[in-house]
Amino acid sequence: MVNDRIVAEVVVECLKRHGVEVMFSQSLPSAALLAAEDAGIRTFTYRQENSGGAMADGYARISHKVGIVTAQNGPAATLLVAPLAEALKSSVPVIALVQEVERANLDRNAFQELDHIALSGGCTKWIRRVTEVSRVEDYIDMAFAAATGGRPGPVVLRRSRCSTKSSRAYARNGTPLKTSFRPHRNGDATYFRRSGR
Repeated sequence: MVNDRIVAEVVVECLKRHGVEVMFSQSLPSAALLAAEDAGIRTFTYRQENSGGAMADGYARISHKVGIVTAQNGPAATLLVAPLAEALKSSVPVIALVQEVERANLDRNAFQELDHIALSGGCTKWIRRVTEVSRVEDYIDMAFAAATGGRPGPVVLRRSRCSTKSSRAYARNGTPLKTSFRPHRNGDATYFRRSGR
C-alpha cells in the first residue's frame, strides 16, 4: 500500500514497532532524528561516532534491548568500527543506521564515499544497503532479526540520503520479531552446566 509518509517516518515507525525508545545520533538534525523526536523516541546526541557506538552498546547491555546508533557516511562511519567490534565480541545487539551518498552518486567517490561492506564486514554479523524505498520496512525487520537472532551482535543498515528524504514509501502490516535479549551473567552456574552438555 503506497503511503505519502516520508521514509524517515517509516524508519521511525519500524523502530517503534520493535520497541525502540532510545537512539543515539549525531547532532546533525537529519530527517530520521527529527522524525524520531516527533514520534517520542528519545534521542541522545554524541560528538563523535566512537562515543555513539559505545553509548548504544552500553544501553543495550543495561536495558536488554537493541541499541540504535546513527552515523553519516565516510570517515564518520569509520569511527563506528571499534564499538561495533566490541559489540560483536561481547554479543551485544546494536543496529547502526549509516547514511550513504545519494544513489546517483554511488561508486563515484562522491562526498567521502567509502566501501562500507569492506569497512564493517569484519566487525558485524550482517550488513546491507537499502536500495529500494519499498523495502525499508523489510530491511529494518531483517536488521532486528540479525542483531537478536542466534548469538546477538551488531549489524549495519546503510541507507542512501535520497531514500531517507523520499516522499513515497510502501507500508505493510506485520508483527515485530522478538527484539529483547538477556545476556549470560558471568558466574551463572546453571548456564555453564547447560553449555557443557
